[in-house]
Amino acid sequence: MRAVRFRTRHGRLLASIAAAGLLLAGCGTGPSQAGAAAIVGDTRIPVTEVQSWFGQVLDKEPGLRPQLRQQGQLDELGRQLAAQLVREELVEQTARAERLVVTDQQIDDLINQMGGPQAATAGKIYTPQNIREMVRTRLLTTELGRRYFDRLSVTFDFTQATTRREAQEKAQRMAQGPDSAAALVDADVRAGIPAGKDRRLRAADSPQMAATTPLFGARPGTVLAFEPEPHSGQWLVVLVKERRTDEAPTPAAGGADDQTLQRVGTYLLGITADEVGVRLSPRYGVWDPVNLTTAPNENETTGFRLHVPATSS
Repeated sequence: MRAVRFRTRHGRLLASIAAAGLLLAGCGTGPSQAGAAAIVGDTRIPVTEVQSWFGQVLDKEPGLRPQLRQQGQLDELGRQLAAQLVREELVEQTARAERLVVTDQQIDDLINQMGGPQAATAGKIYTPQNIREMVRTRLLTTELGRRYFDRLSVTFDFTQATTRREAQEKAQRMAQGPDSAAALVDADVRAGIPAGKDRRLRAADSPQMAATTPLFGARPGTVLAFEPEPHSGQWLVVLVKERRTDEAPTPAAGGADDQTLQRVGTYLLGITADEVGVRLSPRYGVWDPVNLTTAPNENETTGFRLHVPATSS
């Protein structure tokens, strides 16, 4: 098991931080180890890592604390930092399994392209002290996307919903097994709802979907419910029936830019998250298994990720 250390990911503008106060005190129930912000597989991420990073961000941006306090946005900063640390650990575990490697020279080159440590972290949740780890994670995620993008395909049954509640109910019905999923799809087709069975899709043919949804980062037997366009009121509910990583490569992968490949790689971390498990301390909300991030509560996750019991297949 890798020693716990300070890990970072690519930054977000501090101005985009949304929602309320970092809870550094109190513990509640959650991960079994006391003082853990999260547990990823067998790796424990201490609350002190989140606290330390939180303090460094506020030290770097002196005017940020009163601004966030006035806007009631400190909690979201804490959740973002906890989420980043979880994703970084998922990247590390995936990189070991996939034997992905980036060099110090690659890290140096990208930092220089970003204008150096100071410029690269200005207005971001990262600091000059942890920029190298952020860049390492970014490069590894991009390489993960590059390795699989042009060889990925999924076959799935799907239907649609117009509300979160309806999407959850349909996902739960699909998770009862293939027969239940087929019956739901057939009923929705008869009702005139866009739905279908055994649809096959390649990531290289749908780079936008591969880069913005969890569809390609789920193993067979996974049910997903999510909004392809956030806040659109149009939910896609799918049962992944087959996932292949051995499709014949196509020229499309060569045309995908690094940002697209990085986003694809991030969603592919869902495979590792399912395999090893992620437990989040309730002080940082709940783990969102669809967007691989944190949410204030279960009603604010970006969707649902369920699994068909093995005995049902």
